Amino acid sequence: MSRCARGNGLIERTLPDRDHTTASVYAWDRRTEEPLVAHDRDVPMLPASNAKLVTAALGFAELGPTYAFETTVHAIGEVCAGRVGDLVVTGSGAPDLSRSDLTDLARAVRERGIETVAGDLVIDASVFDEGSLGPGWTWDDGQFAYGAESTPLALEGNTVDVTVTRQNASVHVDASPASNTVAIDVDVAVNAGCDANANLSVYKDRASGVIRVEGTVPPESTVVESGPVDDPMMHAGHVLEDALEATGVTVDGQVRIENESVPTPGAPCAAVTSAPLSDLVRPMLVHSDNFVAEQLARTVARDCDGTGSWEAWGDRSGAFFEARGASGVRLCDGSGLSRYNLLSAASIVSTLEWCLDQPWGEQYRRSLPEMGTEGTVEARLGDLPDRITVRAKTGTLTGVRTLSGYVFDHGEPVVTFSCLLSNLTGEYEEKATERIDSFVQELLATAELGD
Repeated sequence: MSRCARGNGLIERTLPDRDHTTASVYAWDRRTEEPLVAHDRDVPMLPASNAKLVTAALGFAELGPTYAFETTVHAIGEVCAGRVGDLVVTGSGAPDLSRSDLTDLARAVRERGIETVAGDLVIDASVFDEGSLGPGWTWDDGQFAYGAESTPLALEGNTVDVTVTRQNASVHVDASPASNTVAIDVDVAVNAGCDANANLSVYKDRASGVIRVEGTVPPESTVVESGPVDDPMMHAGHVLEDALEATGVTVDGQVRIENESVPTPGAPCAAVTSAPLSDLVRPMLVHSDNFVAEQLARTVARDCDGTGSWEAWGDRSGAFFEARGASGVRLCDGSGLSRYNLLSAASIVSTLEWCLDQPWGEQYRRSLPEMGTEGTVEARLGDLPDRITVRAKTGTLTGVRTLSGYVFDHGEPVVTFSCLLSNLTGEYEEKATERIDSFVQELLATAELGD
């Protein structure tokens, strides 16, 4: 019996619910250059966060591992008696822009001798189009921190930390970083029946944009949750305005957003750069960070097409898959939240295989979390033989569970695999993660990688 035939037998053993679910599964043995498992390998399905594997690949390919996002500030007009006209902040989609970065920008502006901005604090938002939520996201994704908006200027991942502190019957709520753009509505119960455990929900009301804080917090305790910001570029602008004021720079005008490119002659008076792309991709994959993925996808689109849009991203990723020989697949966002995405196990395996042959292949594969050790796979497959390592990316949506990645033997990649399960309901959804882990364990045996 061929190894692939035995591999298909393991599909029947580990994924027995295929009459009630849909599966696309493929595993490639790099040692023999033959498939180990192939079940509907070319059938496109929802990849969930396995889409991030492609986003990372195209990010490395098009931008390079050392690429860094730059956020600049230009003063319009000569500095005269400490005064300038407008101050223009140009965002490039940096996914890791922090409050301390804005403080650094403000200090650099002051060090240029600027004391008064007679005009406006202008945000040049032209590097991306005006869409801020991915196509095909569900109606409630944008209410929660995992679905924060994607914008050219984005502070702290376009979220705020909401800190809820309870002392006896008193509840105090803070948002950080704060601005007059962020509004919070609190409904936290403090009656005797709420003294056991925290059960807090933080979300953005769709109609008002107000962050709602609801639930319970035990007495003498503090709980911190993240919430998405409404109008995030205006929020970032106001936080920068506060930082300027703190350094002695007064803004006479308003914070204003321009979606068309703003002419900024001359060198910037202040600039900050992000961490290199390789340092951003790893936490994106390890912790499945949707925001970083969307910022990266739109940046790749802008670099290739001149337009930082999801439509351009779809075209670029489509061309990538076509070059790999994959048909009937599509990516509409970078994170995998979109319900319009369709990838097959074979298309993912071909992406993973291609990455290994690239100059940055080592950086790419080490960006994936190690199962049993870290990130979204920390609690999975922790009992593998010492010589065997599995690095893989999870994917989770309602009704969808996926896992794709590499198997290493003594540090060398020997098997590339992808397992996509969809149309999951009830007990089939509850058991899906366990089923996938069983599949990977038996895959190791089929590949003769056991003890």
